[in-house]
Amino acid sequence: MTGRRFQLVDVFTDRALAGNQLAVVLDSDGLDDASMQAIAREFNFSETTFVMPAGEPGCDWRVRIFTPVTELPVAGHPTVGTAAVLRGLGLAGDHLVFQLGVGPTPIDFDPEGRAWMTLPAAAFLATVEDRGSLAAALSLAPGDLREDLPAQVVSCGNEFLLTPLASLEALARMRPDPGRWSEATAASNQHAVYAFVPAGAGQVRARMFAPGLAGGEDPATGSAAGPLGAYAARYLGLNRLSIVQGVEMGRPSLLQVDASGPRPRVGGASVIVAAGELRFPT
Repeated sequence: MTGRRFQLVDVFTDRALAGNQLAVVLDSDGLDDASMQAIAREFNFSETTFVMPAGEPGCDWRVRIFTPVTELPVAGHPTVGTAAVLRGLGLAGDHLVFQLGVGPTPIDFDPEGRAWMTLPAAAFLATVEDRGSLAAALSLAPGDLREDLPAQVVSCGNEFLLTPLASLEALARMRPDPGRWSEATAASNQHAVYAFVPAGAGQVRARMFAPGLAGGEDPATGSAAGPLGAYAARYLGLNRLSIVQGVEMGRPSLLQVDASGPRPRVGGASVIVAAGELRFPT
């Protein structure tokens, strides 16, 4: 049997049992892909990260990110939460660079202890013109979608169909319709929808739905928050956002976005909630 340390962390929250859950497996050097995938299935969180020595110049650690079914090149809450774990263990300072699937990814800690990751520059992709089908896939009426803003796929490494809604009531009411989902979200290779409602003064409420997630919904999605920041800068004239997500799931989260530069930055707090050791045959 072999032991590998892990920590459980709630990300994009300043209190335990909120935010987005993450398992961080340390001492991961030597694990093969199949073992990492099996461990991610064992935790069964939306993502699990595996930390190992970096193999790329200028990077401090290599971090691999797995859902229960596949590996991701980048994701927000796993990056932010892993950085918080390493800093808490004294293995990182206030600035570090992760070797991720999308390349070197800087993370910086602010004076409040929040980790900020810098995402790749946003790519603005297809718009969805058939709002009736999209609304139906969300169990909404066409009038629940904003007519003055586009429903558009934007990517900072992962694609999300950013969907502006007309009211908080519509946001609370939305539910995925599995029979209509794939057709309505075909413009995004992930079939992932990040629906949002601007609430004034740079405040946004959001929900994220995608196939493969437990219950279909994610309580905090940093890799969608970055694209939303770029979208808000282009269409709303806002360079900074505070995004509240996960309320409907009972796991409220707060994500901060700075889109004033060429690459969006996403930041938030994290709380360590457990630590232990994995034991399984070599």
